Amino acid sequence: MTAPTKNAVDLAAALAKYRTGLKGLTDAGLERRAAEVAALPGWYADELRRMVDIERESRRTADQPATPGRSRALRVAAGAAVTGAPAAALTGRALAQYADQVPQVLLYSPAVAVGLVAAVVGGSWAARWVDDHRHPLAVDVDEADLNPLGVELLARVRAARQARGEVC
Repeated sequence: MTAPTKNAVDLAAALAKYRTGLKGLTDAGLERRAAEVAALPGWYADELRRMVDIERESRRTADQPATPGRSRALRVAAGAAVTGAPAAALTGRALAQYADQVPQVLLYSPAVAVGLVAAVVGGSWAARWVDDHRHPLAVDVDEADLNPLGVELLARVRAARQARGEVC
């Protein structure tokens, strides 16, 4: 009974070492490992392939841009502009009583600040709009031009569509 347990511990240690080694590889090295593991038979090779697939997927999701952070910043800026406008108006009215003692430029400075915030928010929105139209999200690509990850993804999508009964 000790031999199978020792072998299982050795295999678990080897799998853990392999998993930690995958994190230090470049994308090309990871692809090379995927090609090496793809040719191996057996359950151990299945585990290695699963680890390579997990590492690929984690890298794909890590490379995607974080759009929620941008939209959150936009909401914060819009909220600051909306709450700042009444405060600027009230400050301007309070300072209007002292118009003869306060220079005219200081009376309009809160309104200018709100205008600048609105200009920055509007400018960032316009820049994002231009960038989205300059770099569209979907581009038609010939199947022969796909890299191995693209071919794999296309095969998965086709298999999923066939499983659902869709015509490919």
